[in-house]
Amino acid sequence: MYSLIDLESVEPHELEQEEPTLLPVGLELRPEQMRPSVWHYEKGEENTYHRQGEQEELYVVLEGSVDVTIEREDERDVVTLSTHDFLVVPPESWRQLRAVEESKVLVVGAPNVKDDSIVEE
Repeated sequence: MYSLIDLESVEPHELEQEEPTLLPVGLELRPEQMRPSVWHYEKGEENTYHRQGEQEELYVVLEGSVDVTIEREDERDVVTLSTHDFLVVPPESWRQLRAVEESKVLVVGAPNVKDDSIVEE
């Protein structure tokens, strides 16, 4: 069996306390092993500074460009991703995405764990 959707047919979701708009492709596709989402950022928007409990995350820029701040132990990097760039971040690394311009980013977390995000207090 397989699942197929067109991104244009996915209803966007506005989330409380989160600037980018979520396009919940995972809810439509219902994968078992991964958790995909597409985030639509307006220029200057950023997501919450966070890390994951278990999920390794893959970021793929579908359109635009984003700056990704990644922190692990005593190291901090800012990586600029442009259209068709890919980045994998391990669960224990803190991260935040900020849109350099209007952007769409595919984020795939694995394993498929609900509410795996940990935010800094």
